[in-house]
Amino acid sequence: MTLLAYEWGSTRGESSTITRKLAIQLAKGGNIEVCMYLPSFSTEDNNAADECSVHLLKAEEKPGYDPIDWLASVPSNHKMNVVIGHGIDLGKLVPHIKQSHPECKWVQVVHTNPEENEMFKVYDDTAAKGEKKHYAEMKLCQKADQIVAIGPKLTDSYSRVCGEEKVLDLTPGIFSEFAHIKQGNKERREFQVFIFGRGDSEDFLLKGYDIAARAVAKLKDEEPPVKLVFVGAPNGKEEEVKGMLLKTGILLRQLIVRSAMERGQQFSQADLVIMPSRTEGFGLVALEALSAGLPVLVSHNSGLRVALEKVTFGRNVVVNSEDPAEWAKAIRGVRSKSRNVQLKEARDLRKNYSETYNWEEQCRSLKKKIHELVG
Repeated sequence: MTLLAYEWGSTRGESSTITRKLAIQLAKGGNIEVCMYLPSFSTEDNNAADECSVHLLKAEEKPGYDPIDWLASVPSNHKMNVVIGHGIDLGKLVPHIKQSHPECKWVQVVHTNPEENEMFKVYDDTAAKGEKKHYAEMKLCQKADQIVAIGPKLTDSYSRVCGEEKVLDLTPGIFSEFAHIKQGNKERREFQVFIFGRGDSEDFLLKGYDIAARAVAKLKDEEPPVKLVFVGAPNGKEEEVKGMLLKTGILLRQLIVRSAMERGQQFSQADLVIMPSRTEGFGLVALEALSAGLPVLVSHNSGLRVALEKVTFGRNVVVNSEDPAEWAKAIRGVRSKSRNVQLKEARDLRKNYSETYNWEEQCRSLKKKIHELVG
C-alpha cells in the first residue's frame, strides 16, 4: 500500500496528520506493507516512520514542477496493490500513477467539503470557485475504487453523490501523542483561550477568527482576565494577523499572536481551546486539544460535533451559534469553574470519546475494505 503525502509531519495541516495516522494504523499487525511516497523527508522523519513500520519513499526531483507533482511518477519497480490519494492536490495524481501501475486500486480520502468551505472565503467568485472544486473532488471520488470520508458529516455529503456503499466513515480517535501531556491544576492569574489556524485573510470568516476575537472582546472586564492566543500565523505575518483581529474590537491587552509552533507545547499552556469555524469537515485541532486533556468548545457546524453527539457529555462542549455573545457566554461558563473541575470534565470527555471511537477499530474496517478490493 502506498500513501501519497506532502510530508511526514503536520506543517501542512489536517491532511498531513490524517495521512500519517492512517499509515501508522494500517501498518499495525504486519499483514500490510505500508509506504508513504513524499517529495522529501529528513533522517528524523525516516527514523520515526521506521519505528512505526512505515517505509518512506522519496520522489525523483523534476525541475520546473511543483514538488507535489513529482509524485505523479512512481518508480516502475515499486510494487503496490493500493494507492491512497487525499483531496484534490494528491488525488489528481492517481490517474497518472495508474497509467504505469494499472493493476493497483485507488482509495481516495476526503476531509473537507470544498463547496461549503468556499462560501465563507473572502475573495471574488467564491460560489463559482467552490462549485469548481466540488466538481473536481467529486469526479476524483467517482473514479476511485473506495472513498474514505473523515467523520460522519463528510460521509453524508459524499454518500449523496457517490453512493453509500462506496463511502467509508472513518471517525478519528484520540491522539495518543498528546494524551501524555500533563496539565497544571493550579489556578492561573489569567484565563487564556487558544485558537489555532494559519490566519489567512481568505479563511478569516470560514474559521471564525472574528467570532473568537469578538467573543473575547466581550469579556474585557472579567476577573481573572481573559486573553485570546492565536497560534499559527506564518512567519513574518504576525503583525498582519494581529491587525485583522484588532479590527474586530478586541483590545490589544487581550490578544497574543504567535507563529506556527509545536502544538503539544502550546496545549500545555492553554486553559481552553475553541474551534468557532462557520463550517468544518471534521475539526482535528479540537480533538487534538481534547486528547491533551484540555477543555474545548466546538462549532455546531462541524464533523466533530456530529461525532460528539454519540459521546456521553459530548454535547456539553458544542456552541450552537455563530453569535460572539453566545461564545462569550460559553467561555465564561468554562472559566467560572475551578481548574480542577475543568480538567476533570475534559478527562472524562476524553475517556468517553475514546470508548466510542478509536483508531484501531476505525482502521479495521478500512483494512477489510482494502482486502476486498485487492481480492
